[in-house]
Order: sequence, then structure tokens, then C-alpha cells
Amino acid sequence: MSEPNESIKPAVTDDACVVGGPLDFSGASLFFSESSPGQSPRTNAPIGSSQSASEGAALSEALCAKISPVSFGDRVLLLPSEADAWRSAVEMVRRYHRLVGRPKRRRFIVCVGAADGTESPPPGLEGDDEIVILRTDDHAALQAEVGVTTAGILIAPVRTRAGFEVVPGSVLARLRETADEYGLVLGFDETFCGLGRSGMLWAHEWTGVTPDLMIASHAPADAPPLAALVVTQRLARGALGGSTLADGAALLAGHALMDALLTPGFQERVQNRSWYFEDQLSALFYRRRAAFAAMDGLGLMQALTLAADAEPMRAQLAEHGLLTRAMGSVLGLFPPLTVEESDIDAAISAIDMVCAQEER
Repeated sequence: MSEPNESIKPAVTDDACVVGGPLDFSGASLFFSESSPGQSPRTNAPIGSSQSASEGAALSEALCAKISPVSFGDRVLLLPSEADAWRSAVEMVRRYHRLVGRPKRRRFIVCVGAADGTESPPPGLEGDDEIVILRTDDHAALQAEVGVTTAGILIAPVRTRAGFEVVPGSVLARLRETADEYGLVLGFDETFCGLGRSGMLWAHEWTGVTPDLMIASHAPADAPPLAALVVTQRLARGALGGSTLADGAALLAGHALMDALLTPGFQERVQNRSWYFEDQLSALFYRRRAAFAAMDGLGLMQALTLAADAEPMRAQLAEHGLLTRAMGSVLGLFPPLTVEESDIDAAISAIDMVCAQEER
């Protein structure tokens, strides 16, 4: 996933500026900070010690036990980074095909959509010449790419790399049918859209389409990153032992995150905030039609498309205390899961003010 744009310190002289520091709608954090209620204490064992390794293994196993029941997966692997997760996923799939007598199946089709002109593979798969980038969702074009060496299809249910696009459920359903027809593995990239941002725990749940493999990630400000590779029991046959153990602090942060996400009523609260955010943003969109060409979104992932590059507006909003993400002509608005209605109101006011200034 692309990183959020570099923050610009907000001005503090304008009445519309956010009080008490910038309001982060850039998607940089799901919400968790070290002082969040319910967060587990950190281990004092030195990294690499036997105590640390033993505690880490126990933490990892317990966290997998929290993730698996609330996902489609039968097995969860926790890794230190998104790149590690993708490498492990690809090798697992290739090994699975070898075990079932299809050793030639090593090629992956990555469906990035027409908006992504980078043609770059997922992190960790750079330099793998058996990764094919497909910049269209046309089903005939996909089927033309499928051959005897194809191992799997990878796609993000919500694309945020080069723009913003909620992939239609009909597209995901056709990919599922194709994977089943040709014996391929269907993998979903939920490194950004997973873990509650869509209003449900996993973005693909809105479509009713279930993958064979999924990658989700968490990168809190106060702990190392953590990636989860979720797979079916069938695919787990290709898993290798001895994977790199995730950092203890990352595992603790992962436990705290899952505990919060699974708290009764929390996801309903996120959905309510999502509907409020969408309503307020829709009103702004129709009020400022001269500034925006389109609006799209799912849950707490919303985007406004401008006629030109979104970077100038992102910079202006940052000066007024609102951090967003510019993705070409798209201004991404990705607040934390714990966003309050007052935060949403402040963000809408900041965007409205910048639009008014541009119209003068």
C-alpha cells in the first residue's frame, strides 16, 4: 500500500482550524495508541531471549485464535511485515500446487484496475517474473491471461494504491467462479480495507464472496507493524514451518486491536459513524459541485475526485489542521475507527472552507 502523504503542520490562526493539533483523516492509523484503554502491558523480556521467544509464541497462538473464528480462515499466520506476508502467501500457494500434482502452476494475476498505472506488484514480490499485473476488470481479458501455469488471482476489494475504487461484488463473484473453474487460488488484499474500515470486519463481507487467502495488516504508531495471512485448511497444506516470529510489541498491539474490534457494539458504532460521515460528505459534495467531479466510498473510507490533481487541496487542508491523502486526482478521507461526529463535522467544515476560498 502507498504511504500517506507527508504531514504538514496546521496553522492555528484560523477559526476553522482543528483545535489541539491536526485531525488525521489520512488513514495512517486505525485508532490505537499506547494509552488506549484495555491495551495489554508490554513484555520486559529482551528480544531474542528464551523467555521472549516463549512469550512471543504464546502471544502469536492466542492472537491467531482470536482472528480465525471471525474470518473465513482455518489457519492464521502472523508475520513482521506486509512484504513477508505476501512472500509467504505466494510460496504457500506454489507449494500447495506442487503437493497436489500441479508443479507448473506458479504464475499469479494481480488485478489492479485501470487507474493504477504503476504496474507494481504487492510489496515483497518485486522482481518475481511470474507476477502478472492486469490493469482491467474485463472478465474476458482475465480469462485470456489464465493458463496452465496460473496459480492464483490477487485483488484488493477496495483499491487505494493509485486512486480509490470499491470493486463491485459482481467482479469479485466472477473471479471466484473463474478460480473454482480452473482450480486457482483467489486471494484478497485487505491490508488497508480490512480490520473494520469498511464498516464490517472484512471488506469482502459486504459482497458475500469468500477468498481462499487474505492478507491484513496493522501498523500502529507505538509498535512495529504486524501482518496476518489468513488461509483455508486446504491451502494451509502448503505452509512451511519456521516462519519469522512477529515482534512481541506488535503482537500485543494486535491483541489490543482485536479486543477492541470484537467488543460488543463497537462495529455497530463504526457503521453508524460511517453513515453519518457519508451523509455529511454527500451534502458537501452537492453543495460544492464545482470543486468535485465524483464521490465514492465504503464505511470510513471515503473519497472525493477533483478535476485536477488533489495534492494542492491536500496541502491546503493540512494547513487548516485536516490531514488527508492525495492519490492522483482523488482526495482520500480515511478517519480512525474511533472518529466522533464532531471530528467529522470539523473535517467537513475544513473542506467546505477551502472550497469557498477556491471559488473566490
